[in-house]
Amino acid sequence: MLGTGTVTGLAGCAGDGGSSTASSSASEGGDGTHESDLSGDDLRGGHLRVAITPETTTINPVMMDSQFPQRWGVKLFYSTLTRLDPNLEVYGDLAEDWSSNDASDEWTFTLREATFHDGGTVTASDVKATFETVYDDDVGSPGKGTMGAIERVEAVDEKTVRFTLENANSDFHKLVAKGWGSIVPEEIVTDPKRRQALGSEEHGSGAFTLESFSPGDKLTGVRYDDYYRTGDDGEPLPYIDKITQITIPEKSNQVNALRTGDVDIIWQPGYGQWGTLQGLSDANTHRTPGGEIANFVMDVNTEPWSDKRVRQAVMHAIDREAIIEGVQDGLGTVGQDSLLSPAYEYYADVGAREQDLEKAKQLLADAGYPDGINLTEEFGLTLETASIPHMEGTAVMMQEQLQQIGIEFDIQVMSYDNFSADVWTKSPFYVGAYGMRISGANFMKLLLHSEGAWNDESHWSNEEFDTAVDNAIAETDPDRKQKLMKKAQQIVRDEGPYAIPFYTDTIGASKKYVKKYSLNPLAYLFFPDEYALGPDAPTK
Repeated sequence: MLGTGTVTGLAGCAGDGGSSTASSSASEGGDGTHESDLSGDDLRGGHLRVAITPETTTINPVMMDSQFPQRWGVKLFYSTLTRLDPNLEVYGDLAEDWSSNDASDEWTFTLREATFHDGGTVTASDVKATFETVYDDDVGSPGKGTMGAIERVEAVDEKTVRFTLENANSDFHKLVAKGWGSIVPEEIVTDPKRRQALGSEEHGSGAFTLESFSPGDKLTGVRYDDYYRTGDDGEPLPYIDKITQITIPEKSNQVNALRTGDVDIIWQPGYGQWGTLQGLSDANTHRTPGGEIANFVMDVNTEPWSDKRVRQAVMHAIDREAIIEGVQDGLGTVGQDSLLSPAYEYYADVGAREQDLEKAKQLLADAGYPDGINLTEEFGLTLETASIPHMEGTAVMMQEQLQQIGIEFDIQVMSYDNFSADVWTKSPFYVGAYGMRISGANFMKLLLHSEGAWNDESHWSNEEFDTAVDNAIAETDPDRKQKLMKKAQQIVRDEGPYAIPFYTDTIGASKKYVKKYSLNPLAYLFFPDEYALGPDAPTK
């Protein structure tokens, strides 16, 4: 069922300080995964209903934005070359095999036999056209550049596609699992009018076909009978016949819907609902270390953040455990001011700071601020953030804690849309947020490399860091890559522009009759073709 992709000179290994398997917990099963010993017939059929919070406004895989619900909808209808399992190990989707050259700057994928929902065969030309469209400046896809620096895509033959990269990238076979790598028929993706129509219609090769879509409300897909993947019973997937994504904005209402049986799964429930969910006798709770962060951004092009001692004073002043409890209800891991959490393959434990108010005050005094700083009055800086619980909560608690060393500032909270349009990468002082990424090395390069596409957030530059990250991205030997990644994370912790107090846990909840359900640390990697309902499900 799974692709046995090979990578020349590359193997999955955590190395020093890392973990290739994310530990998890659940009310049953103990590992965030609810498997079943039911027979294949018992697992077949039914209607799976999933509650989400944010609105799904488009199912266009080329033009969807970075909000995860958009990717969730796309996953129902489209296929990517590869996928990542809950342990973040890569396996095949449309690709049954893949390999790179020794330099990891040329990658070749072999496609399995698959058809689009209109009956057309999926070919290498479709893959080529999709990636070229996403990377076309004139198209303006938000996915441009997110899957690596692609120089050229070639359809070698009907089932073989070759990518030539501008730079070596040993994680490229993982990056193509992103939603923007969803393969669309060539004649659709290259036609501007037909491509625009993808917002409300689909032309994929995934496990489900579109039945109905009410943007911001419900999205329903039904089983595609000619889907190419098979289940544990040897029969074609998906196990279920139908799936509906239901938008329920209020988190407590999602819990009520699960309690009453109106939904079967809550995708990313509210952290404040965790205790209530654990108290439901007919539900399983799922928890695994994740990698979403709320980052306190200090733009080094702006005073006083240009002085490393002021940034370090902030990092020493905060009580990370208190922020996790106050913002996350304890569902998270202490942050170490680096982008990568323990859920990442090449995470390195470089040491989280303990709160040390005296050291923080001394650093401020050494920087010329023995009496503290009022950032708003002295430098015109207001901490901006969005009305997202972990962003706003982090901002408020950081404000309270930094007052202890004499750093004061005002806070401005706005809608996420306004924050995204007017603050992100534009303001010198804010609390932002990033979800977990597939490749830690590529994520660090995107944000912190001096040539990174999102370096405008902090304008931080460190030549030693740039070299370590570039070499880590190119490196195919796991042990050497781990050493480079540890060095990069250490530099960010000691010199960087962020205070990152925590890494969130990824949590979920499901009815006990939901079988073969697994929680991925990358929350948006949601593969319902692999989920099943037991015979006692109400919709069977």
